[in-house]
Amino acid sequence: MIHSFNNERDIIFTSDLTNADLKAISQGKDSFLQDNMNSNLMSMLEPEVFASWKRSKKMNIDSEMKKLPYTLKPTEIKALLRDKKEYIELSKLYFYGLLSILNIPKTSLCIQDEDGTVLDLSDHDKLFNLNLNIGSIWREETVGTTSTSLCLEYGKIVQLAGSRHYCKALENQLATTTPIYDSNGTRRGLITIINDISEISLNPENIHWILCWITASRIMLETKIALLQHSYRLNQEPFLPELEKKNEHNCSEKYLVKDSCFSSILGQSLQIKEVIQKAERFAQTDSSILLTGESGTGKELFAQAIHRASKRSGSFVAINCAVYPANLIASELFGYVGGAFTGAGNKGRVGKVEMAANGTLFLDEIGDMPLEIQPTFLRLLEDKKVTPLGSNRDAYVNFRLIAATNADLIQLVQEKKFRADLYYRLETLQLELPPLRERGRDILLIANYFLEEICAKTGQAAPKLNKDTEMFMLGYSWPGNIRQVKNAMHYAANICQGQVITLQDLPPSVYRELDMSLPNEKIVTFQPIVSLKEMEQEAIKKALSLAGNNVRVAAKMLGISKTSFYRKINDYDINI
Repeated sequence: MIHSFNNERDIIFTSDLTNADLKAISQGKDSFLQDNMNSNLMSMLEPEVFASWKRSKKMNIDSEMKKLPYTLKPTEIKALLRDKKEYIELSKLYFYGLLSILNIPKTSLCIQDEDGTVLDLSDHDKLFNLNLNIGSIWREETVGTTSTSLCLEYGKIVQLAGSRHYCKALENQLATTTPIYDSNGTRRGLITIINDISEISLNPENIHWILCWITASRIMLETKIALLQHSYRLNQEPFLPELEKKNEHNCSEKYLVKDSCFSSILGQSLQIKEVIQKAERFAQTDSSILLTGESGTGKELFAQAIHRASKRSGSFVAINCAVYPANLIASELFGYVGGAFTGAGNKGRVGKVEMAANGTLFLDEIGDMPLEIQPTFLRLLEDKKVTPLGSNRDAYVNFRLIAATNADLIQLVQEKKFRADLYYRLETLQLELPPLRERGRDILLIANYFLEEICAKTGQAAPKLNKDTEMFMLGYSWPGNIRQVKNAMHYAANICQGQVITLQDLPPSVYRELDMSLPNEKIVTFQPIVSLKEMEQEAIKKALSLAGNNVRVAAKMLGISKTSFYRKINDYDINI
């Protein structure tokens, strides 16, 4: 039943919970599932709950399920956690900060995105059932009636006890879910707290206290988000800037741009400077931009910098095409009207395209966009008119598209996995970000920056890279680019003894990728040799080994031109 609570928010909850009622509802559920309607059941259930039961039954949700059937793929989970990192950290900060006030044993937290997908779990007491994990898709169409599904449906705080859940595996839980909105009224996510019914007295005082606690948590969290959004509008700083400063060591790409403007991108190589100059020119146009490059080269940061360098007044709205299943990405992009499809909220939802009005829409991993919606998106790019799902109205949206991919779109076109006409529409302005291995001494510049940032957290002086380590790092291919350098420096800073990082302090993974043994002093130190010619031969061979037979990199390590290097290889009859 929807009640007014503290004159602040409407809440769906039951004010007079008893164990006897929960047992009667559980028995009535069996009859309901067998199409033997118990006349007393409707009187025991809230109208919203009973309506959800009927929808769940119609969708053939298995009330006896032991394991949740739908979970995102690992790559999708990784991308989603990256996109929602700041929201997760802020939610956990307030949960643990206020947990002692609740003073109710065995309380667990579940953080979800705006569609119910699980982002983080605090399950110290094993309260979560159905094998719930990060990435689990927790909605009415996957698990039936829950506090989450009702919260998504009505946009209100929901408390659901025991057998009111559709799945019997959840009948031991008291679940309370609140939506979290930003100052624009956009739902940022959900927070659910779980209590074990057998461990908590279902008296009105405890129920009231839980609802007060989650309402206070919501108010504080939404207030903080609104303040940070206001700061973002005034200063054009990243959303949730305080958390980014506090936790920036968890996301290596954030080291590339301190102020999200081109002038502060770390790097002195000709390659990165040329890309920045081109990006600055692109920022002054309204044309679509395609960012290409390997994973970890900073494509989203360049997109943000282009947006902020442009004259567009709207928001920067990002969506990762690899995160959403094919049946959900259309509703994310275009939005939907109330009741457009099963599980759609009554009030509908604005799509990401409309949210980017007068701003920039950033589509990451564009190569993973489902083939079936590509024609619709192509038409959107042509006429800038978006039609929400279930609607017959067109809305003109003035937005600028920046797409990014680490895939070979030409190959996808040849394999009939990506439309050629969409590719040619996207490639109007193309910006290829160089991999780190092609940026020369930028590798050391970025590595030292990481070391300074990592050690600043502990108040210790940052260690230095010795010459052998620098030579190795300049020759190593860094397949993970910026992210891998950050992880390597974090490992080295914590394992090194003293103030010098040696080859032994680098993570073993870099040697596994080279099919090398972990170095020791005998093989990383040049042995005394008499002939200058022999010394030069040994230096060339060692440089080639460290550079993975990359002549250009090996020549750079020795400080000679590639032409001279080739000549010496021929002179010494060195086989690559």
